[in-house]
Amino acid sequence: MLARQLRSLRPASLFLGFGLLAYAGCSSGGTTAAAVTHPTMIEVAPEDFLGDVPCSEGPGLKRFVATLIDTDYVAQGGAGAVDTSADAAGGAVDFQLPSSRPTPCLAAVGFGLVVSGRHYDVEIDGYDTDDLAPRASGSRQMVSTVAAEAGPEGSLLTPRWSAHCDDTIAVDSTIVRALHCTPFQPLDDAALGSVRIPLARLMGGLVCGDQPGQIAHFEVTLSSGDGEMHVRSVPCTADAELSYTELSPRDRVTAYVTAFSADSLEAFAGATCDALTSPAATVDAECTGLSQVGTLRIDLQSALASVALSCNTRSISAVTIDVPGVAQSQRVLPPDCLQPFEHGFAPGPAAVSVTAQPADSSAAAVSLTCTAEIAPGQLALADCTQNSP
Repeated sequence: MLARQLRSLRPASLFLGFGLLAYAGCSSGGTTAAAVTHPTMIEVAPEDFLGDVPCSEGPGLKRFVATLIDTDYVAQGGAGAVDTSADAAGGAVDFQLPSSRPTPCLAAVGFGLVVSGRHYDVEIDGYDTDDLAPRASGSRQMVSTVAAEAGPEGSLLTPRWSAHCDDTIAVDSTIVRALHCTPFQPLDDAALGSVRIPLARLMGGLVCGDQPGQIAHFEVTLSSGDGEMHVRSVPCTADAELSYTELSPRDRVTAYVTAFSADSLEAFAGATCDALTSPAATVDAECTGLSQVGTLRIDLQSALASVALSCNTRSISAVTIDVPGVAQSQRVLPPDCLQPFEHGFAPGPAAVSVTAQPADSSAAAVSLTCTAEIAPGQLALADCTQNSP
């Protein structure tokens, strides 16, 4: 996603463009005219959606995040039993492009990854703070950058205002301004929210069908912060998605998506999703792709602490990790053992051997076995126990 602050650049850009055109018009017959190339972009300008929300150093809008939605996108389900044509898929589906970075409230933002002739909507989230950053590159979710609020993944923020621009058509070599925008509306903290999970976009190289290794249906388990669980089953189609409605606002929800083939009762692939619900709004969950392996994680610090050792050179000289089926051991030196160890396994029980060599060369090495039950597409924290001498 190409995002630029366009407002401050627009006068200079126009001046430069006119200058080149004037030069081409005044050139002699023996001079080659200079061509002017404009980008194919969609621009989002604050004056089209601010409404009555002030943009100032006092209370009011500080930053906004714009997200482009391609409404002409046709999901590609791959080969097999699924016809991925627009007619078979029921027409085009909405496809969310990477979001802009948090943009100052009086600056325009431009999107360059657009295709001429396609139709785009824009979702705009407004925030009353400058202390925010994307959860990941291109993410619509924002996290707090205030150290007191930020945890391991940061503290997810909910926008204070929302706006929407309808049906902007990209034009080749032209900066098209998004129009038909609703003004910013405050989000009602008491209003319920919704979460949408784009199942078809998680498939990667997998396809729908009734043959072994193909997806017959999905099962989705969504868990909310209040402990409530919602389980749904969805047939696999080229545009499959699932929406959960009437969720508590400003609630962190997680979902585990599993894929089943027609000939098995056991899931053969899985993915994880999470979202922060917004009042009176539908939020797209952020998901990993479907994977046929799961991840075993060993917290090396905790494993060492369970045998009265620490990840420093005063306590140990090294940690050796042996994974079944992997010929070469992995040797980890302090302070690298402060980081967890992870390895992918097929679904089912998995075990890894961890050996800690004390810094005192006369002391015997300590051996542990770390085990976990692996589910496809999920992270499993291993339980480590010391082996008998």
